[in-house]
Amino acid sequence: MKFLLILVFGFTSIQVYAKKCADFSTQQQAQKWYEQRKKSGQSGWKSLDRDGDGQACDCLLSGNGKKRK
Repeated sequence: MKFLLILVFGFTSIQVYAKKCADFSTQQQAQKWYEQRKKSGQSGWKSLDRDGDGQACDCLLSGNGKKRK
């Protein structure tokens, strides 16, 4: 039982820190969060840069991606 609780809470805490582009209004906001998380060694930042170019959420306003809103 203890193991199950640890497992559930472990996965929950990881999910809390993961963000998606819809959580931000602009590309600059997403980029700032992305850089802070990446620099500090925390997780959750990779989901914002799916094409791996170092630019978070290219699709948001002020982004340079092809799918920009």
